[in-house]
Amino acid sequence: VEACNQLAYLVAAVPPLPTAVAPRLRAWHALLDARRALTSRVQALEHGLSDANLRQMPDFETRVEVLKTMGYLDQDRTVTLKGRVACEIATGDELVGTEIIFAGVLTDVPPEEAVALLAALVFQEKNASPPELSGSLKDACQRAKDLAFAAGEVQMRHGLAVAPGEFVGATLRFGLTEVVHEWARGTKFAEICQFTDVQEGSIVRTIVRLDEMCRDVRNAARIMGDSALYEKMEAASAAIKRDIVFSASLYVSGG
Repeated sequence: VEACNQLAYLVAAVPPLPTAVAPRLRAWHALLDARRALTSRVQALEHGLSDANLRQMPDFETRVEVLKTMGYLDQDRTVTLKGRVACEIATGDELVGTEIIFAGVLTDVPPEEAVALLAALVFQEKNASPPELSGSLKDACQRAKDLAFAAGEVQMRHGLAVAPGEFVGATLRFGLTEVVHEWARGTKFAEICQFTDVQEGSIVRTIVRLDEMCRDVRNAARIMGDSALYEKMEAASAAIKRDIVFSASLYVSGG
């Protein structure tokens, strides 16, 4: 009791703060409280991110092993020429696109067929009437499927949740391959629309994005020192970049 009385006496003896200081002191206390709350929040988020990163590490390491197996990284995890080419493929699936390039699939067909094949990497709709393909274009599409299936198998063998058949269907969609082939050959837009049940707007968007894909492959060819592929992609781009599809009045973009 005596101690409590002494404390009360001391508290009462403390002189009151000047009127001008009290508001500032309350503001400083509020800032300190906010800083402590933010610091605590940052620490909690950092801890959460650390846990998330630890959970992702096995998947990351597995994907690194996949890239090593497929030749995109060497044993020291240094990016190879194949890996550099993959970095240039920004429009379609970079893994399948790079496999197609390095297997020489584009090299073995004329520009109009090469760009038609690349359309399978760009076209995004799942439901489309199947194309009627023949000759070297049909063979090239089958080679692309085989390469995608093999890439899926490598990922599956390393423990990733990838079904090779589903991987093919997710990365290659041939719904507009025939349409693009005819367009690159000079067929009128109204006529190519008769080859598919895909809407005209989707056809236009795909062809515009396909021009970006041609640019990606040109960049890849430059890195590889493949002048023949570079020239072929220039010819392919010129073949599709015409008429109503690239009319400025359509207000379309490649996104």
